[in-house]
Amino acid sequence: MSKKNKEPSTPESRAEKLANKQMLRKVFSKTFLKAFAICLAVLLIYSVCYIAFINPSRVNANTVNPISEGNNGSSAVVQNNGGSASSSDATANGDTNAASGDATAAVTELTASSSKADILAYFNTAINKVKPNAKQVTLNYEKNSEAGGIQGNLPGSLTSLANGLISANMGEKDLSELDPGLVNATTVDQKNAMFPVENESWSSKLAVDDIEDATVTEADGKYTITIKVKADEPSTETAHGVGHNGKAFSVIMPSIVTDNAGGAANIIKNVQTGHKDGKIVVTVDKATGNVLTANYFYVWTLSLEALGAKLSIPFGLEKDFTIAW
Repeated sequence: MSKKNKEPSTPESRAEKLANKQMLRKVFSKTFLKAFAICLAVLLIYSVCYIAFINPSRVNANTVNPISEGNNGSSAVVQNNGGSASSSDATANGDTNAASGDATAAVTELTASSSKADILAYFNTAINKVKPNAKQVTLNYEKNSEAGGIQGNLPGSLTSLANGLISANMGEKDLSELDPGLVNATTVDQKNAMFPVENESWSSKLAVDDIEDATVTEADGKYTITIKVKADEPSTETAHGVGHNGKAFSVIMPSIVTDNAGGAANIIKNVQTGHKDGKIVVTVDKATGNVLTANYFYVWTLSLEALGAKLSIPFGLEKDFTIAW
């Protein structure tokens, strides 16, 4: 339409244009912005799934400095044939409980009637021998499992999507994807990196106050010891050596989540991790006090806030090891 044929502006036409603009704004806010928020939420869910099933050993190596092999051999707890324990590292740092959790006398034999304290003291001495003294530690399998659905205020459709993504990522980890030293560890550095507590020179600092129960059975010259650890609520302070589970498990720390959140890093906040249902089952050769097998299981919970939503997601993690001497 030429200028000379252009319709004159009238109050009615201006009102109509204004109404059209307002309608477009409303459509934009209801569709595009909502779609954008959903895309970000989906990105968050994918990131959470990735975070949940990454290899903690590889990630922790960036946040914890493992003690070098040359400096570690004399600092870890060693049980001799008489069953006594020593730890120059613990004494030097004033940590008299690093070797046995509680400052109790060394325990060399167990019975079905042994106290919780005695069983734990024996366990601590035996498990802390693994990193400095075992010939080889083999990771037999690592399993992720569902421990409950997502809790929070996500829309129902996104909750279903997230639960579907989580379910699809359950099962055993493909160990062929790991560095060989994280599957079959022979050097002290490798054992420090892969065996709980990962990237530390020790395996247990549990005290009696950290555990729910400790039991033992004996058969064929072997002890089977079961340690159940108290729960730790989600916290921003989760770390190795902290709380209950951090004293014996390779706990998932909030920094692991934030450092590996990818595209979701800018939209997540108040990241917390917690651990519960922790259970360690080991078999120990009675004659030598050497741990032969070790199975670790816990449920860890990831809690965070993003896009106005609060999410809490629990995952089960199990690792099984064989130790050769």
